[in-house]
Amino acid sequence: MFETLKNIKDKNLRNKFSELIQFIQKREKAAVAFSGGIDSTLLAFVSHKISGQNSLIITVNSEFYPVYEHKEAENLAKRYGFNHQFISLSVLDNSEITLNSPVRCKFCKEVILKELIRQAEKQGFKNIFEGSNLDDIKDYRPGFEAVKALGVKSPFMETGFTKSDIRELAKILELPNWNKPASACLASRIPYGTAITGEILQKIEKAEDFIRKMGYDGFRIRHHDKIARIELNQNDLEKFISSHREKVDSELKKQGYSYICLDLNGYKTGSLNEIR
Repeated sequence: MFETLKNIKDKNLRNKFSELIQFIQKREKAAVAFSGGIDSTLLAFVSHKISGQNSLIITVNSEFYPVYEHKEAENLAKRYGFNHQFISLSVLDNSEITLNSPVRCKFCKEVILKELIRQAEKQGFKNIFEGSNLDDIKDYRPGFEAVKALGVKSPFMETGFTKSDIRELAKILELPNWNKPASACLASRIPYGTAITGEILQKIEKAEDFIRKMGYDGFRIRHHDKIARIELNQNDLEKFISSHREKVDSELKKQGYSYICLDLNGYKTGSLNEIR
């Protein structure tokens, strides 16, 4: 860890990394919420390097968590030898979550973090870390209210990390997913006010898996009842229209959608937040 500091040319990033190391060192026996995204991967990796088995890496597996993300998290944990465990949890048992109000994320985060805290404390881990960074508070994030209320610590925010800082440090540390597109739970594809069911979640996941296997990444399928609205990166639109439009149209109609639409504005993080 300390050798890496010498290889960071950017003084600002080097200072932030030094502060992050000190932040983690001061809090022995910490559990890290780990989804397999780049933020939580970097946090889990650094915590593991500093604390070894005194760092517990926990992945909460729910109906909102895609299978491919589960596999990626599992592979990363094995690759780096994390002290890792999965927790299975049903979020669809909670009506405050399934009603899908604009503060759904707060209720969901509460349920997940409470269970994570409970499991961590049973094993003697009193400090809980999660991977939010300074850029996250620029978006609509009701889930962060639960993070603060439950006393969960956000080391990247405490030490001034932005998303670009995280990607740059992850690249320096040679983490394989340093440039992985941002991901979000499956519920983020469903407009507020539309009740969330297991059937809808499976439908979205199956449709996204079909498109992902064609080589696309960093996209979303927004579920609007019988309409599937596909958000792609702008530089993928032409290729999609010329090569895959008919295949996707046919497959998604087999899955129960009546109309398949391509959003001409492309993918935008949290686009459904704008119409809450």
